[in-house]
Amino acid sequence: MPKLEQLEDILGTLEGFTVKENWDRFFTIRGSDNEFEWYAEWADLRDPLLAHLSKLQSQTLPLQILVPGCGVSNLSDHLYDAGFKAITNIDFSEVAVSDMLHRNACQRPGMKWQVMDMTTMKFEDESFDVVVDKGGLDALIEPEFGLKKGNQYLSEVNRVLKSGGKFVCFTWGFSDVLGLLFSNFRLGWKTGIYPMPLKPNCTKPNDLQTFMVVAEKEMPSALHQITSTFKISHGNQTCSLLEALENENRVRKEYSTAGSDMAVLT
Repeated sequence: MPKLEQLEDILGTLEGFTVKENWDRFFTIRGSDNEFEWYAEWADLRDPLLAHLSKLQSQTLPLQILVPGCGVSNLSDHLYDAGFKAITNIDFSEVAVSDMLHRNACQRPGMKWQVMDMTTMKFEDESFDVVVDKGGLDALIEPEFGLKKGNQYLSEVNRVLKSGGKFVCFTWGFSDVLGLLFSNFRLGWKTGIYPMPLKPNCTKPNDLQTFMVVAEKEMPSALHQITSTFKISHGNQTCSLLEALENENRVRKEYSTAGSDMAVLT
């Protein structure tokens, strides 16, 4: 069975993260019993993620959660074990879905798994209370496609998410990804960015920190400043994210001011 270091090397050989055959190859080499978490671990994600989900939890109806681009992450397993039983997982890799079905069919019978492209989902409008993305959006940003697939995906997220629902995106916060998130969730969304703890061995300047972006779907005309709870703490990655955040909030402030001025004139 490949070790985690070997799996990371295999990932580096993939010719494109948006090509299904590449992921099928990776998941086949990886094997069904070798867990692999590309981003932050559950121990780091648990408290901030569950805090947001608990605010939406109904006393009578189960929270409908979608995990697109689920791969073989154990994120859904942990969410199910934490009490969230109505989870639908999708991935365009049949190998990944088959592995996850085999792993969870008996232990977590309420979970659903489907082979589906996250950029062209087959669900009805407003089907889910929460969409939880762990690295899926990041993987869609490639030179060959530019921002096309990312925009398609976020349009689908908007469509399948209920009013008042939340899109929770775990990302490394690169500029292209932030640009997509900020522009797609500008009007009608309340957004916050939260840093996840760095891994204990994450000491090199080029090690990447995971951020949790939470966008709550509101009235289409609503425009809010993006909130955040981080400071410059880990090299250029956080500095670039903070700069992008400040620029976006400046744009939103100018837009709000212009809108107020127009309202006074009319």
